[in-house]
Amino acid sequence: MSEPALKDSTAPVLEVRDLVTTFDTDAGRLTAVDGVSFSVARGRTLGIVGESGCGKSVSALSVMRLLPQPMGRIASGSILLDGLDLATISHHDMRHIRGKRIGMIFQEPMTALNPVHTIGRQLGEVFLLHQTQDKQEALVRSIEMLRKVGIPSPEIRVSEYPHQLSGGMRQRVVIAMALACQPAVVIADEPTTALDVTIQAQILELMQSLQEELGMAIVLITHDLGVIAEMCDDVVVMYAGRIAESGPVERIFAAPSHPYTRGLLASIPRLSTPRKSRLPVIEGMVPSLSDLPVGCRFENRCPHRTEACSRQPGLETVSPGHHVACHHWRNLASPAPHS
Repeated sequence: MSEPALKDSTAPVLEVRDLVTTFDTDAGRLTAVDGVSFSVARGRTLGIVGESGCGKSVSALSVMRLLPQPMGRIASGSILLDGLDLATISHHDMRHIRGKRIGMIFQEPMTALNPVHTIGRQLGEVFLLHQTQDKQEALVRSIEMLRKVGIPSPEIRVSEYPHQLSGGMRQRVVIAMALACQPAVVIADEPTTALDVTIQAQILELMQSLQEELGMAIVLITHDLGVIAEMCDDVVVMYAGRIAESGPVERIFAAPSHPYTRGLLASIPRLSTPRKSRLPVIEGMVPSLSDLPVGCRFENRCPHRTEACSRQPGLETVSPGHHVACHHWRNLASPAPHS
């Protein structure tokens, strides 16, 4: 398999086009990701945000070709990494891409790490697979990588097992594994969910500093809009498998155009919020994949719904780079929830 020449730094390094991912279940074939498109360039961070079950993690697993088998499959669409379509290459070729040119930071490090192998062995396998056949060299590189991600005494930690490390240190190991071969793209799926607030801040700062050093693109999957505001250049808001809104972070936070985005932003606590007042909530539940609305996926929860919402909305351009899938976005003229 020949690798395409690298593109310039302003071009998308990862471009997902019209991705459709399905699962074969006892209830029939369910569509978890339905026509999703996004892209990210080197040195930039794209956030994907939404409630649980909106398709964020399935989108990431689709890009990595790690969908559970045999149920999950990419039904259509393309996943272009520097022009190479990851959706169509063989599993053998994908194993050489995964970890080398595109890495993933998983949500729960105790699940991502093998409890019966040392940190050094697991991290060393990345180097042995992609860069060297020398085990001693792999060990030296592993120690260097642990030091780079801020783990103290890496010469000692390399011989320890995951259960001997704190949650924050385990997550740093997972980051080290994802970045070991300096991939062009890193996908981080809720990388700080299981960590306390102080460690969360340290991990996010580490990711930012490594991005500046290595120039990689990051796709950050989260439900936390505070993390999106802190880390991301652009954001995709997903709902029930589709994109509700996308655009530059500053634009989305200043002037959200989709009722779902506005609801998410309105639910963020602020210092100005009276102590005993209740935060606004989005009434209702995300629809089941086995019983999705024919039209707008947000129709049953939207305070602005009309008869027009029984038709599926397409993505419309609000401003350059800012898109929304809503029939009524032009009429939502009230002040933005986060202004």
